[in-house]
Amino acid sequence: MKSNRLRVLALFLGLLVIILLFFLYIPPGNRVVADFVRNTRLEQYAKIIGVKIEKKYPPQPKVMAGTVDIPTTQSTYCWGKLGCADYAGGIIMVKNKIKAIVSPDTLIKIKYNYSTSPSKLTVTQLEENNKSILVQLSNNCFQAPKESGVYYYEISASWQTKGDTSSVFAIEVK
Repeated sequence: MKSNRLRVLALFLGLLVIILLFFLYIPPGNRVVADFVRNTRLEQYAKIIGVKIEKKYPPQPKVMAGTVDIPTTQSTYCWGKLGCADYAGGIIMVKNKIKAIVSPDTLIKIKYNYSTSPSKLTVTQLEENNKSILVQLSNNCFQAPKESGVYYYEISASWQTKGDTSSVFAIEVK
């Protein structure tokens, strides 16, 4: 019984030494290690020894209202090797962020800087009462509301071969 415990302890210590040596002898810029440990419990230990972890996300939309760049926030996605991530989504993600100031009835353009355009693109106007309104797009553009106020939107885009992604943003019409 005692010898079995010693064997298990020796095996555990041996594996621990191998893991430590693995991390100690890897150059800090090694992307293989960074990709291996990203989003795992090992990520914090890799950062301690200098492995740079680069967060990767699916394509983000570029949203413009005339010359005003409207910031977006990444929401839920399922994207190739990145896997899937669920976010709270909706208004809660942008409610306390600074809203882009937009003039009434301004044309808002959505573009993705990716090798191909999404096969499907939808924009939904979100309301505080958990209702949503599908926004009519024309060439990936839509008109800002005519009435003053704060408006929240969600963009959903999908590519047949890569996956799908969504982003949220807010504007203030003045």
